[in-house]
Amino acid sequence: MKITFDKAIKKDILLLLDKVVNEDDSVVEKNNPNQKVLAFDGQELTLEEFGGVQKGSEVFIKQDLVSLMRLSKK
Repeated sequence: MKITFDKAIKKDILLLLDKVVNEDDSVVEKNNPNQKVLAFDGQELTLEEFGGVQKGSEVFIKQDLVSLMRLSKK
């Protein structure tokens, strides 16, 4: 099963997590826009790359094959 979200829905999901997207398309903390959100691989996360959040945490997941494979091993 595959669920796909457009950019507007991604922004709504991030807002529920107190995150927003800055002018560079990077995901940042809502209350501290200078603090970029990192994916679990330690790299900065853009709206285009945002694929979800690990259940019960604030571990952000990119929507690429490598990230999904790493998640599946946990």
